[in-house]
Amino acid sequence: MQNNGNGTNKINEAIKRAAEEKGKAFQAGPAMPAAPATPGAPAAAQRPVGEAPMQVRAEAALSSGINKKIVAYHNPGSPVAEQFHAICTHIFCPERENKLRSVIITSASNGEGKSVAAANLAIVASQHSGRPTLLVDCNFRKPSIGGLMGVSSEKGLGELLSGAADISGVTAACDIKNLSIIPAGHIQGNPNELLSSQKMKDVLFELKGKYDRIIIDTPAVIPYSDARILSHIADGTVLVIRAGRTRREVVARAESVLKSVGANILGYVLTGIEYHIPEYIHRHL
Repeated sequence: MQNNGNGTNKINEAIKRAAEEKGKAFQAGPAMPAAPATPGAPAAAQRPVGEAPMQVRAEAALSSGINKKIVAYHNPGSPVAEQFHAICTHIFCPERENKLRSVIITSASNGEGKSVAAANLAIVASQHSGRPTLLVDCNFRKPSIGGLMGVSSEKGLGELLSGAADISGVTAACDIKNLSIIPAGHIQGNPNELLSSQKMKDVLFELKGKYDRIIIDTPAVIPYSDARILSHIADGTVLVIRAGRTRREVVARAESVLKSVGANILGYVLTGIEYHIPEYIHRHL
């Protein structure tokens, strides 16, 4: 208990010193605004000799077109990125009796961060295996993988399933070694019919012959049936849950729906958690 009290006092003192510093800075006059803290980002550290300045590295990263939410690319050493590495290790554990090749990333409801999670997981999966990895956008309802990863969505899975293009014609390269992307593209008609077709099964089978790991982004489970259709033919399913927002009964319902179609639920990813100490406080600790 004494240690906890000391720790609390130390944090309170740091906050007090930070407030005093801000007050002095205000009296001294306006300064350049600091970049807003990114949830999950580590505190600022001293730059090693010879390392490119932060601004130069940031500009190089943004020039790739990859969204800043993809921390596995923009901030690979952050605690959040490390968590995605841990998730990847769990999913593609070599000790598994049946090797997983295709994994669906879904959520119970909309807005839980599953597409961002899928993109981050695809990046670390390509790094872990060192072999060809594929990220597929199967979310025809609200496609976002192309925008997140900075690739064109002019052609994609929709054209592949309709026969308007072949795999090579819809697969996009990105600024990450060993990772390719198939965006959603465009479809005409009911997405359920396309995803439940024999063509979709044949496409997934062919992709497994070309890629060591396939990460598939799908719509949410409760509003749409797409995820339950795909989870029946994929090797595993991961359910993304937003902390403080998704109710337990909603998660239980989604889990029940997936299990009813024989989905292999591998686990859950909790998003929306902030566990960093702001840099302006951290330097006083």
